[in-house]
Amino acid sequence: RPGLGGGALPPPGPPREWLDDKPPEPVDREKVCPMLLRIFCKFNEHHKDDEFQHPKVPLEDEVRVHTWMDASLAELTELLAQVYREVRQSGTRCSFKVVYPDGNGRSMSTLIGSTSIGRRTQDDVSRRALSQIRFQVGDYLSVAIYPGKTGYTRAIAAEQASAAASTAPLPPPPLP
Repeated sequence: RPGLGGGALPPPGPPREWLDDKPPEPVDREKVCPMLLRIFCKFNEHHKDDEFQHPKVPLEDEVRVHTWMDASLAELTELLAQVYREVRQSGTRCSFKVVYPDGNGRSMSTLIGSTSIGRRTQDDVSRRALSQIRFQVGDYLSVAIYPGKTGYTRAIAAEQASAAASTAPLPPPPLP
């Protein structure tokens, strides 16, 4: 399916199965060209889906990374720590969402889980690769950074609220 850059969108359908337990396909990083990954970071909350309506995106919060599909979320968290010193603090959580176009050309997102600096948590997805979260070239990552001591409790509350909001039923697909 094409990303947000244009082209035909797939027909609406059920949400993707997001977490894949199969080990990621290894990528020969010496031979395979990396892709551009656009990550949008915000402190203490995620960006809203409507902030990603084509052609606008929250450019002031963007971090561009060239990486491969076997990159783990821990690897991406380490890269974010080079940009945001707050990510280096023990207890900081980074909550990841994949942002992608729905079948009607609007952006929607799915919460994947969190990485935590200094301790593992129940929803830790740090070992997951992009290919294991059904990320596709052209998708974005939205990362909510919850710094230090308050990071854990704020992240849990925000993720629970996001999960509750995302349980709303999807509209039926249009008739052919």
